[in-house]
Amino acid sequence: MFRLILKTLWARRRRNGWLLAELILVCILSWAIFDPVLMITHDRRLPLGFDPDRLCLLSVDMLHPQAPGYDPAAADSAGRVDAFLNLVQRVRQHPDVELSTPVYAYSFPCSQGNTSGAYTAEGDSVDRNVGIIYYLPHTQFFETYGFQACKGPSPEELSDVSGFQLVLTESTLRTFFHTDDPRGKRFWECGEGDTTYIPVSGAVGTIRYRTTWRPNALGFLPMFESDLAESIPADMRIVLRLKEGVSMERFVHDFQPWMLANVRAGNLYGRDLTPYPRLIREQEEGEVGSVYHRNLLVAVFFLVNLCLGVVGTFWLQTRTRREEIGVMLSFGATPRRIVGLLLGEGAVLTTLSVLVGCFIYLQYALSEGLAVSNEWIQPTETYWVDNFPLHFLAVSAFVYVLLLVVVLVGVYIPARRISRIPPTEALRDE
Repeated sequence: MFRLILKTLWARRRRNGWLLAELILVCILSWAIFDPVLMITHDRRLPLGFDPDRLCLLSVDMLHPQAPGYDPAAADSAGRVDAFLNLVQRVRQHPDVELSTPVYAYSFPCSQGNTSGAYTAEGDSVDRNVGIIYYLPHTQFFETYGFQACKGPSPEELSDVSGFQLVLTESTLRTFFHTDDPRGKRFWECGEGDTTYIPVSGAVGTIRYRTTWRPNALGFLPMFESDLAESIPADMRIVLRLKEGVSMERFVHDFQPWMLANVRAGNLYGRDLTPYPRLIREQEEGEVGSVYHRNLLVAVFFLVNLCLGVVGTFWLQTRTRREEIGVMLSFGATPRRIVGLLLGEGAVLTTLSVLVGCFIYLQYALSEGLAVSNEWIQPTETYWVDNFPLHFLAVSAFVYVLLLVVVLVGVYIPARRISRIPPTEALRDE
């Protein structure tokens, strides 16, 4: 069968040459279009390191001094801190809420902003940038987010860590100290002739700060009450975790009237509740949504036109061989063998075109590189897409399977019909 396929292809080499050239061009275009789409899709599907589906973000506001019910005695820093912590406890009393914790605006997972600092591991002389997430001790921060436990203190114990010491993610710990054990690890900094050490109090599982980022160096730093007082209410939020089995849609609907009646202390009150999935969608739309959707639409448009063009071309090529197929039928060839022969020809042409097309694109990739993730993020984890040979082979396999399916569909449908017509009808125009 294979020899017959090669002989048939060679006998029709002029027509098949144009098909081969078309498929090579389609292969190169497929590489250029689908490579960045596959890269972004890969990064967006990496695990976050916590479960956002049961999380909500509650924003807080303060009454205007002229508003009814404003209490001047609760307007000082101590009054604001007490009122805010009271709100955290009141939210936790809702029957559908399991846990709640305060977070610092623009410094929590999946926030719109970020803060960072340069840190140097003890025994090293090179400092690296570390994203900082602030948390308030004794407020069940790590349990609320549901971060995974690592060696050393548990997440429950880490939530009670206070003072100037860092909790790292596991990938950050490996990047700085080349180990997954946080015990005894320290950072150091030198200023005005003095050396200051910052102990690492523990570690949690690797997380992604944003869904559009890969895991980067992250550390958790306890807040002081003095910092909290200055941040209320403009820069403070409350994150709450729903109990298992509670419907997010129903909770958001029922929480609003309950919030108006119960989430108020001093001059502070709950203003707006945002489910974490919505927060993530808004963040993605603001960062890569337009680019990703544009590339995805281009890829879909190209795929549709690819299917129509290639299927149409092979459909016509197959239908023009009615007389040839009629001769084969008259000599006793079975419909199954004829369909297999035509499909084999399409598969061989596709394989040759993908080999040539991928080789041509490889020359470009060796010079300019393949699609990459966010270039300004220094990831702490590597994946198969970071390995050039694996990345190239994986996308090439995707392009090959895509073209092969399209070509075989374009061949099979007309081949199946033609192989089942009587030989006399197929040879009528001969």
